[in-house]
Amino acid sequence: MTSITERTSHPRVRQYEAWTSAASLATCLTVVLGGGIANAATVDSAAAQATATIAVNAADRVDWASVVEPALNCPKPGPHAAWYVVRARVAAVGDLTGDGRHETVVVSSCPSPTSSNPLIAFVYDGASKPSAPHLLGKLGKNRYFKSLKVAIRGGRVQLHGKALSDQAPRCCPDLIVSQTYSWDGTQFRRTAEKANRIT
Repeated sequence: MTSITERTSHPRVRQYEAWTSAASLATCLTVVLGGGIANAATVDSAAAQATATIAVNAADRVDWASVVEPALNCPKPGPHAAWYVVRARVAAVGDLTGDGRHETVVVSSCPSPTSSNPLIAFVYDGASKPSAPHLLGKLGKNRYFKSLKVAIRGGRVQLHGKALSDQAPRCCPDLIVSQTYSWDGTQFRRTAEKANRIT
């Protein structure tokens, strides 16, 4: 899935390639802000677009893999586990708390040497310093998401993706799940959920 940015955290692979040109950044922002694959918030005005662009640029400077790794609480591997690489991608940026600042939604999961672990959407506060993002919530934990798209619309976070039911093997998602979350002033609450069987 295409994303605004993806980071990895590992002693040998803790690197991130900067955007190669302004054109590539502009293309990425067009996809994201226009409701493309990453499904970030739709921008309705030039002023809103400028604000969102600044927020995306600020989010791009954060090593999200290192930020999200403690929140994942992954089992620690042995000293030579080359497969242990935490990946994180910025899936959406927008004001979710109503304070005029843009929160960042980051999608990640614990590494695994075999089948993948469930994807979780982590929401980080736009009011905190970029050097120390503050975690506001973990969304989608009640489902085993194997794929996950995120959208911000009307100040709400919308998750949509393929997920596993309790009966499904790890290889094969059997549900399409949509969820909506809203900030209530202290935490994110799930306000809607719909799950359909994949036929």
